[in-house]
Amino acid sequence: MKEYQVAKHNLEQFMRDIESELDEHQFLLVSTQDPRTGKWGMAKIWRSWMGSTAKFMCGNGVTMPLMFDASGKPFGKREFNPEDAHELFTAQWLGTDADGTRLSWSKSGRDGMRAATKGERYMTMLRHESWATERGIRLFNPKDSEYRELQQQQEAS
Repeated sequence: MKEYQVAKHNLEQFMRDIESELDEHQFLLVSTQDPRTGKWGMAKIWRSWMGSTAKFMCGNGVTMPLMFDASGKPFGKREFNPEDAHELFTAQWLGTDADGTRLSWSKSGRDGMRAATKGERYMTMLRHESWATERGIRLFNPKDSEYRELQQQQEAS
């Protein structure tokens, strides 16, 4: 499958490429989308997974402290939420680099964190998927996603 980014300046070249492909194959399946929409990136899927993970953890009685007193002792409780899951599992699976800098899901890094590479994000997704599967947590994995593409590349090699 080929992907093209088409604009008026390269439309003629695109049409020549399509004609060439039609010489090889009688039919082609063509779809279009706004490039700003993009595929399901790993960070977007990760956030979806954190929602499913938080629901599972809440269902198993996991809570978060509401506050801490002056001595650091927790008191009160609140439900474990997707943001808590994100913080917990990002620290658990994505972690830090060799220099101890926390890795970030953002594409440019932020707040003193380094942006994780595509490989680091992919390995984090694999780890969490394995953890969730062991616990019977169903995770959303769309066909048109960066993560699925990387899985298929791994399986093909």
